[in-house]
Amino acid sequence: MKKFAFKLDPLLRLRINQRDKCQQLLADVVRLDDELVHRRSETENDRRTQIDELRSLGGGGGGVDVDASVSRRSYAGQLSGNIGQIEAERSSLRRQIELRRQALIHADQAVKSLEKLAEHRRTEFVYTQQSVESRELEETWQAIHAGERQGP
Repeated sequence: MKKFAFKLDPLLRLRINQRDKCQQLLADVVRLDDELVHRRSETENDRRTQIDELRSLGGGGGGVDVDASVSRRSYAGQLSGNIGQIEAERSSLRRQIELRRQALIHADQAVKSLEKLAEHRRTEFVYTQQSVESRELEETWQAIHAGERQGP
């Protein structure tokens, strides 16, 4: 039997490559978002630590260390600003993630439609080849038996 060759195989390989690239781009953005989540968590913990230390400075019953208090308050404010900046970056990334997910969906649909077409054509090819082989086998059988009937 002949070997099946899908005429659009180069296009299928191109679409698969594009889908793989879309997957990689999405993975990169999701990884960056995960890093920002981690950075936000660490910054939030640092901010809580500063606020807790600020409370402990004022609640000791003794004098208040104004310089330490101002320093901690300032640093806690800076950390709050950093958290806001991280959230703004994540907001931008959420849009990129959605766009890249949509691109991946479209790329995957293109691959699946070509794979479905290839499978359909492969099925047609096999059916045609089996029909040809069956007809050739029957013709051979008839030729053999026709020779037997005519005899010597």
